[in-house]
Amino acid sequence: MAFSHLINCLLLAFGPFFVVYKARSLAEQGAYKTVLISILGCLLTQFCKLFLLASLSVITEQLIHIKLLFDLIDCYGIILVSKQKTNIDDKISRIFAIAIGWALMDCVMKHLFTFIPNATTDEFTWTFILRGITANLEFFETLFLVGLLHSKNKISYAMIMIKVLVLPNFQDIITRGGLSSVYMLVSRFVI
Repeated sequence: MAFSHLINCLLLAFGPFFVVYKARSLAEQGAYKTVLISILGCLLTQFCKLFLLASLSVITEQLIHIKLLFDLIDCYGIILVSKQKTNIDDKISRIFAIAIGWALMDCVMKHLFTFIPNATTDEFTWTFILRGITANLEFFETLFLVGLLHSKNKISYAMIMIKVLVLPNFQDIITRGGLSSVYMLVSRFVI
């Protein structure tokens, strides 16, 4: 039971990356280099954020400013990755390749090291299933962000600032308010 729960959580978290990579036929376009550059870019920005968090640990009571700074570092990292030369000619495939690499590394850093020791316990908890769903939502959030940053116009930068400043994090919504607050968030934008 514990092993199947771990496999279920891993497939839920990491399966969509493989499905999107195969569905967009990125392997035939030679997107390996773009995905690897994006993975390395995300890893470098994560290390920069860790360094800033360690050096700014004195003022951690103002977490909203630190989260804003970290989101801007992510945006800058995605811009640097999208400026790299690759052999993908299609703009949409390039956006998907950058988003897959960035979100995959982000998912590994946030969720994989939590799944392996904790999802193999004897008891079944919904916490790790919700983490897998959160990983899927973060993938689409990253895809949206890469698409906006890749378009390079003033409206997309305004949308990014709205995303960074106004919209809450999916992980915060699920852990604090449960699925009812996700419904309330969706209904706020639909109605």
